[in-house]
Amino acid sequence: MTKMTYKNLIKGIILIVFIFLSNKGNCQKNKLIDRDILNVYSDTCLMRIITDSVRGGRILNPDYEYLENIRFEKIYYYSGEEKVNGYIIYPIESGLYPCIIYNRGGNRDFGSITNKFAIKNLAPIASWGYVVIASQYRGSTGATGNDEFGGEELNDILTLLDILPYVKYADTSKIGMYGWSRGGMMTYLALTKTNKIKAAIVGGGLSDLFLMKESRKDSFETIYEELIPDYSTNSEEVLKERSAIHFVESICKTTPILMLHGSADWRVVPQMALNLSSEFIKNEIPHRLIIFEGGDHALSEYKDEVSDEVKKWFQKYLKDEITTPSLKPHGN
Repeated sequence: MTKMTYKNLIKGIILIVFIFLSNKGNCQKNKLIDRDILNVYSDTCLMRIITDSVRGGRILNPDYEYLENIRFEKIYYYSGEEKVNGYIIYPIESGLYPCIIYNRGGNRDFGSITNKFAIKNLAPIASWGYVVIASQYRGSTGATGNDEFGGEELNDILTLLDILPYVKYADTSKIGMYGWSRGGMMTYLALTKTNKIKAAIVGGGLSDLFLMKESRKDSFETIYEELIPDYSTNSEEVLKERSAIHFVESICKTTPILMLHGSADWRVVPQMALNLSSEFIKNEIPHRLIIFEGGDHALSEYKDEVSDEVKKWFQKYLKDEITTPSLKPHGN
């Protein structure tokens, strides 16, 4: 090989490496790997739910007419070194819409977001004029990594803040967060890491892992043992790190929080919400607590009321941009 050919070869290798690193840097910057449009009408099981049988075929059930105006996508993205998946649901009509990060409950594959759940629970929110984005968390639904039940997978949620600027129609100056059950725990944890969330809603929120262990009769501690690193050797510290009741002073004080809980919730006892609300008052964290009489963990008896409260809260703080009132004692 001649000296000139050797130099050209070296230059070529350097150029290839430079292009590779540049593309890798761009990919890691927006962290979004892929997006797949989800056609709900191609799913036979979903069609049985959202359509009614009529002579000669099927028509869309009036309760699901909102599906005509929104688009579903499954997303795949990097969270650190892990490859995670989730959903984006948004209006078809062009525009700029506030964003809502939805935090699912459960652990591992239990409680993961299914197409059915997305249609029934997330799509209606998108139809109100929001870009809804959600993570399945690492260690579930084919994602790499391990679910640590309030550990490293918190980054899977925070990474969505980095992805939203690359999502068409997303108004990243107006971001809300909505979590249910374990998703409530994730919401409280996220609010210790960012002040970008303009409003938050927590339903049946897990906020005291010590009380959870005491109140559950189905050996919930097994989940701690299986998922939480160092639980066997440092249980008190790792549970405190995940229990909002123990880090109230670190929660963002500019994010108004709506807490929804059922008085008959056995999965996450209502005392958690009552205790946390008391601490919120002491620490002047803006919030509203609604206890639904006889409501279960999913507040299944109050679906319409819950929907109304969620819609009003996000309308007030994301769209109307109302400021929170003074939390100092005042008045006549």
